[in-house]
Amino acid sequence: MNMPAHAAVANARHDNPAVPIRHMDFGFNDAPLKPYFYDDNAFASAFFMAFSAVIPQGERFFIESVRHYRKRIKNAELDARVTGFIGQEAMHGKEHDAVNEVYTRMGYPVRKLDRFTRDGLRFLAKRLPKAAQLSTTVALEHYTAIISEYVLGSQEVQDGFDKPVGNFVLWHMMEETEHKAVAYDVYEKVIGSYALRAGTMIPTTVILIAALASMQAVLMASDGSLFNPRLLRQHAKGFGMIYGPRGLFGKVAPKLLDYFRPGFHPNDHDTRELLARFSEKFFGEQGELQTNLRKTVMPQVRQVA
Repeated sequence: MNMPAHAAVANARHDNPAVPIRHMDFGFNDAPLKPYFYDDNAFASAFFMAFSAVIPQGERFFIESVRHYRKRIKNAELDARVTGFIGQEAMHGKEHDAVNEVYTRMGYPVRKLDRFTRDGLRFLAKRLPKAAQLSTTVALEHYTAIISEYVLGSQEVQDGFDKPVGNFVLWHMMEETEHKAVAYDVYEKVIGSYALRAGTMIPTTVILIAALASMQAVLMASDGSLFNPRLLRQHAKGFGMIYGPRGLFGKVAPKLLDYFRPGFHPNDHDTRELLARFSEKFFGEQGELQTNLRKTVMPQVRQVA
């Protein structure tokens, strides 16, 4: 298959960050977590818990959709970044499995939501062509990238998290930012269809928001907060934090729409300063996550056939 002309541009960029594989252990099995870990708000905390519930199976779907095309990648630099992508996503799945198990022991049906996500993604993997699976991965990676950029750039949002969960979330978002262009570059290299890429984003958005909202409702119902009249004002505040025009989705909407631009590339959103800041904050000489870091593996650029 001939590489599309615009794919050559995507893979020729020199602003791709390194994608190191950090083996982490946040020790969630050894310490309790607050049920309302974001701003002591039941609504907003349930949203982030729902997001965590879908992460392990989602990351595995992403890995497989990219890995399927790996033998067709002839660019050594991109091949090394794919190695980093797979390693980072695997580590995210492992650590989210651990935190989700804590929530399950606290009485939240996170394990059931994980199984629901697994079954849904298995259905998609059987029904969708491999190209559509990769374009779905690219669409969802764009969501994680723009949400991560917003959260990493907002001290107000960061301050809302309880510290143990906050550092975990910010580490995950830092790494999502490091590898945000990998699946996109693989897609452009081996498929390159703008119509498929843009067209996939629309149903992906509908399914993602519907799934997160329904899971959020299930989680809130499980602890009795969903229809608690004493929490109505708190729920209204939490709704604004997540879905309001000044909340998470309202803030990322312009960068979501940027995805539909034909010449778009994830690195058009320059996050190098954010990456440098959080890399130093977490893994510098006095880094806050040094005690959680077991080892770092930097994928090597190797000759590809």
